[in-house]
Amino acid sequence: MRILLTGPNGFVGARIALAADCIPCPSLRGARLEDVLRIVEETRPEAIIHTAAISDMGACQREPEESRHANVEIPLLLARSAQGAKLVMFSTDQVYNGNGNPGPYREDEPISPVNVYARHKAEMEKLVLELRPDAVMLRATWMYDMPLYRGDNRGNFLMNIIKASLAGKPAAWSKQEFRGVTYVREAAQKALEALQLPGGIYNFGSETTLSMYGTARSLMDQLGIRAELEEAGPRRNLWMDGGKLRRHGLAFMKVEDGFAQCIRDYALNG
Repeated sequence: MRILLTGPNGFVGARIALAADCIPCPSLRGARLEDVLRIVEETRPEAIIHTAAISDMGACQREPEESRHANVEIPLLLARSAQGAKLVMFSTDQVYNGNGNPGPYREDEPISPVNVYARHKAEMEKLVLELRPDAVMLRATWMYDMPLYRGDNRGNFLMNIIKASLAGKPAAWSKQEFRGVTYVREAAQKALEALQLPGGIYNFGSETTLSMYGTARSLMDQLGIRAELEEAGPRRNLWMDGGKLRRHGLAFMKVEDGFAQCIRDYALNG
């Protein structure tokens, strides 16, 4: 299958590019409809996996117009230009950030995004699905990995824990925050499998019943890190129910099992 991959040098996109032979899309920053049409006509993809975004929530708050162009308008241009290609687009668990009930949240429940980034992702889901009901929206969790050579290696859960340990500083995580964290290499493979899904919205990532404090303790125990762990941070619930994805045969490892796989892949024990 000919797959056009946006964001091929990003945190998620670079791992998808390692997992499959994709056509790397040039930067879409500032792109117009004719630019996207030209790229699609030149590459003739059978599928488009869209990972490119402005995902820095602080940057989105400071520059909402840039955020909307990147996170709403560019996906719409892709949907208008796709010429029948299957669309898989990354959204975010942040759309659940303002929900008042305890979760875990299903895709058919109301959402309450509280920041610019999440509101734009929610708007993107709605507008793209109105245009292309067969498009697949993946509400992704926070993802982690070890650094990738010459890749996007932004801060992530695993590296934050390791860096705190190496610096001799206590790691601080909340007992009142619940969300999944996902091994990005598993997510990259599942994103390719998502090309077979019927259109709609899917919670996308590993699940756990642990708080972020408990999740951090689980990772530290598996790594053999004996550093101090403090209780601090927000009261927040981004806890998603992955049942819909499982019913379509795409089951993620539990968070704790994802840690174990990552540790084996990188021989991080000890």
